[in-house]
Amino acid sequence: MRAHAWAALLALVVVQACAPHQRSQPAAHEGAASERPRVVSLAPSLTEIAYAIGCQDVLVAGTTYDDYPPAARALPHVADLSAVDLERLSALHPTIVVALHDQEREGAPVESRLSIPVMYLPNRNLADLYADIAGVGAACGKPAAAAHLSRALHARIDAIARMTHPKPKPRVFFLLDLPGFTAGATSFIDDLIRLSGGVNVAGVVKAAYPAISAEALVQMDPDVLIVAREVPFGPSVLAAEPWRSLKAVQEGRVVRPPSDDIVERNGPRVVQGLTWMAAAIHGTGGIAR
Repeated sequence: MRAHAWAALLALVVVQACAPHQRSQPAAHEGAASERPRVVSLAPSLTEIAYAIGCQDVLVAGTTYDDYPPAARALPHVADLSAVDLERLSALHPTIVVALHDQEREGAPVESRLSIPVMYLPNRNLADLYADIAGVGAACGKPAAAAHLSRALHARIDAIARMTHPKPKPRVFFLLDLPGFTAGATSFIDDLIRLSGGVNVAGVVKAAYPAISAEALVQMDPDVLIVAREVPFGPSVLAAEPWRSLKAVQEGRVVRPPSDDIVERNGPRVVQGLTWMAAAIHGTGGIAR
């Protein structure tokens, strides 16, 4: 995700922080009890959840960023990071829209102008993933499948956490974008680092996605540097300050995830991200391009 997209995300986080954490949710089905749901997702993570619990037959639209599973790319796209195409959404006749709490600005006109209920789901930490799964399951009429997925994810995440618990805890910095965008204490990436057996050096910052200065980064001096795949982090960057002064760079402990989505998207594939992160944090691999 590029710098302008992270700037948009930071703005959304501010909106989220100012909004009430809890608000009443619409019923999953309004109208006749026999009405078949028609669900629209406004977040890629929620789209992934819908497919993971078998809701693809009632999922009628998603966003331009929906790319997993591959079938999600064929969905009609009615939203991006900043806006919803109300005309296109209305033409699909959804019965409910599922969105994240930090998308209330996008969801408000769906409710006020189209009178379509929007279910807002939390998006702050890893524990919110289970609430998201339950919410999507309720929206599409598959609560049992949702509960099954949550139990399976709980079991796998707990197993990884137990495996890494007794090991030394390397100090980790996760670079989301240059010059120093990272994951702070209130992000779910902070949870991933902790469960992987590491310590997030930016965890001292309470913001979800802060920008860290070069001077602060040198003082943090992480043991492991995780760099998102989209970040242009080539040899010229490594040779420049503050990066060349970091222990992680000097010792060749710079790694990139196989996919940014498995560590940046709070969805069902987060277990893949956690598995990779545990190996990366405790491994001895060199710089991954």
